[in-house]
Amino acid sequence: MSLKDDLSRILGNDAVFDDGDILKSASRDQSFEQPGKPDAVAFPHTVEQVQEVVRYANTTKTPIVPSSSGLNLHGACIPKAGGIILNLSRMNRFIAIDESNWFAVIEPGVTLEQLQDGLGAKGLRAMLPFGVPPKRSALTSVLERDPALASASFEYGNDLLMDTEIVLPTGELFRTGLWSAGGRPGSHMGPVRSMIYRFWTGAQGTFGILTKACIKVESLPAMMELHAYGFNSFADAAAPLRELQRREIGLECFVLNRFNLAALLSRDWAIPAAFPAQRQASLHFESLRKELPPWVLCICLTGAPELPEEKIAYEREALDEVAKKHSLAVFNLNGQRAALMEEVLRPWRILKKFRYKGSVHDLSFKAPLARVHEFQNLILHVAETHDYPADDIGGYILPLERGRAVHCEFDFHCDHTDAVEREAAHRMWLEASRQLIEAGAFFDRPYGPWAQMMYSRSGVYARKLQELKKELDPNAIMNPGRLCF
Repeated sequence: MSLKDDLSRILGNDAVFDDGDILKSASRDQSFEQPGKPDAVAFPHTVEQVQEVVRYANTTKTPIVPSSSGLNLHGACIPKAGGIILNLSRMNRFIAIDESNWFAVIEPGVTLEQLQDGLGAKGLRAMLPFGVPPKRSALTSVLERDPALASASFEYGNDLLMDTEIVLPTGELFRTGLWSAGGRPGSHMGPVRSMIYRFWTGAQGTFGILTKACIKVESLPAMMELHAYGFNSFADAAAPLRELQRREIGLECFVLNRFNLAALLSRDWAIPAAFPAQRQASLHFESLRKELPPWVLCICLTGAPELPEEKIAYEREALDEVAKKHSLAVFNLNGQRAALMEEVLRPWRILKKFRYKGSVHDLSFKAPLARVHEFQNLILHVAETHDYPADDIGGYILPLERGRAVHCEFDFHCDHTDAVEREAAHRMWLEASRQLIEAGAFFDRPYGPWAQMMYSRSGVYARKLQELKKELDPNAIMNPGRLCF
């Protein structure tokens, strides 16, 4: 019997595929990772089917790579050893939306767009990451540490996972938080009691498969005000940004360089449906990136349903004080305010940047605010040595936990159809990654080569992970070859 026949007995004939086009599509993404073809792609509908496939894989020593949407753009779902891609996109139910306690229980196939739509109908919102595809799995996005735009606030943008349900590499079902005690998921104590879920964050499916998760949500804002300020360099923005965060002014706060803001505002470009995307010339984009300031800081004052006018009024007064103290130059949005306001709740217009050359390769790391300008200069120096135009580098800075650190993303662009240009961009990206890590940048999402670069510097931690991997996954079937395994 073939692998497809065996899986079809578990999942049904319409849920298992091994034809060439599907396997080829699953073997690559827009990243620099080498293609790796699976032997089959399987679509379970229930957690029981997931468990049965995992047990089968243990019996036959068949590798499994979990995937929820196919929109991890960093190679995490490309098989390194063949086997089964377990695509969870058909498990796309809302199990519960609790309007009183502000949480939602979802399956891994629920996308970010579906989550925001479903919550919006009930006057709620999810805290979403900036620049992540709308059809990416919401559960995977949180699990893989995509930082929410509200991460400037510890209370609203962090610890979004509460109770979780996981199929372990042996096929056993494991629940965390209040769920583990046999009760219903979710409560104000959920995040406190379920810290063990962190073991699975950033693990790229190497320790098991999340089949349900309880995610914190918030009420939709009753009022919002977006303010923007222009800067000639990020170094000029650092001091006012630090004060804004220390005084806890605003909720969403982020800084874009002129390339990324021009891409977001371009009228010629649409958000791509697939990645890599079809490149497209845009006169509006080129015009904007000549006119815009080098960096623009955006801060959103948000009023919840309770007393929104009062909250925004005192925050606006505090914002004006900071602006006056630092002589901030107000950036006139010229009719683009609505687009940026919508980006706060549905933050994927920035994906239009893929239209510039087709593929985008980010340097995504955490750093102290005081060192961001230093790391930016390092990236510019690497780009210069590779004859890459500085004006073609995208920049996005997000303060975390009121400025305790910042999330940084700097992008290199290349034409994925041009093998010479792609390889040149790959060499530049690898060199910049190495130099950033050597200089102290922290890559907390260890995709591809970043895993080796980071784990080789954390010997004891890596050995402990390997010991836990051997204990939890004795047959080494879960996404083998990823991380430090």
